[in-house]
Amino acid sequence: DRAAERWLTRATSAVSIQIVETRNQTADEQLPAVLRELSATPGVANFRVLDKSELVRLLEPWLGAGNISTDLPLPLLIEVTPERAENFAEAALRARLTAVAPGAQLDTHGRWRETLERMARALRFFAGLVLVMVTLATGTVILFATRAGLKTNEDILDVLHQIGAQDSFISRRFEKHFVKLTAIASTLGFLAALAFFYALGPLVPDARSSGFLVYLICVPAIAVPFSWQVTRYYVMTSLKTRV
Repeated sequence: DRAAERWLTRATSAVSIQIVETRNQTADEQLPAVLRELSATPGVANFRVLDKSELVRLLEPWLGAGNISTDLPLPLLIEVTPERAENFAEAALRARLTAVAPGAQLDTHGRWRETLERMARALRFFAGLVLVMVTLATGTVILFATRAGLKTNEDILDVLHQIGAQDSFISRRFEKHFVKLTAIASTLGFLAALAFFYALGPLVPDARSSGFLVYLICVPAIAVPFSWQVTRYYVMTSLKTRV
């Protein structure tokens, strides 16, 4: 969730200003006025004018490499980074830019921001859904394994009952067995996940934080008591039914 939030913040924080030629002024003639307004605007962390080579690289995926001629009239593009989105006076800046540079257009990428927000919400939803499905699958596997163990050892269970063994005694034998298997499996899974996310460190910076490590440790810490409770419930219920 934290990684998705950081990705969304980075992807939507930049604002761009495009300056096109008007009937009375070229884009270069309008540029100084736009830069002065940006310098005087509170809430702007920094800004920079993209050079022509950067504009060409931005257009090449759409027009193809080598298809952009040197005489193609390209607009000026300014990349603006607000200090904080909520402190950025978008409407006021837009009005001032229109007054000093008619060819300047402020783009906050609102349409893309909404799309990215929907994608982030979908990722969070599916991550939660996967977690629920994995939990249900784990419980189902434990139930079927416990059932198979009870079925295989029916004769032994009958003998134990005949000599006076309590259901709780029999249940503890199964509990210890499946708790041990769960502890081994969850520990191996934890180590594999740790190695995987550590390798993805540059892409997911939170993967190397202590907080993320605590989240990973919580998985085996929850899986072991979950296995114990599921095994105990099923064994005790099955043994009561046999009596």
